[in-house]
Amino acid sequence: MLIDPAIISPAAALLGALIGSGASLIASIYTQRTQNRLQRIAGEVANREAVYADFVAAASDLTLIAYTNDDITLGGEQQRLIGLINRMRLFAPPDVVKGAEAVLKALVEIAPKPRVDLRQLAKDAVTKIVDPDPLLTFSVLCREDLDRIGRRAS
Repeated sequence: MLIDPAIISPAAALLGALIGSGASLIASIYTQRTQNRLQRIAGEVANREAVYADFVAAASDLTLIAYTNDDITLGGEQQRLIGLINRMRLFAPPDVVKGAEAVLKALVEIAPKPRVDLRQLAKDAVTKIVDPDPLLTFSVLCREDLDRIGRRAS
């Protein structure tokens, strides 16, 4: 079989162009998929951070109210806290949900106790006489969850 030498050069150029464009197409598809995955993970982290931060803010307010008030009421903040726990059940790992439930339980245990003067509460907190912060464990669990998601992105 004889091959015309005039065809070899254009055929090699055409084959090189096909291989080069195919490699470029595959690289761009891979890059796009990676960027989409990273954007999904960033959105998931942002969503979790927002719910966790809302929970911490609401629980912090309720903790202060539980220590400084004698009356027990079920108002908007308490209902919001329960709603945030239910939202966490949609996406958060079980240990984070259990931590949120433990915070709610701690608030329920603090509420019926006699009120503490705000100055005394601050003094007790500094001297570590008062119970440990019910949000501390929950905050650590949230940080670990967000770090775990961040490691998935790497």
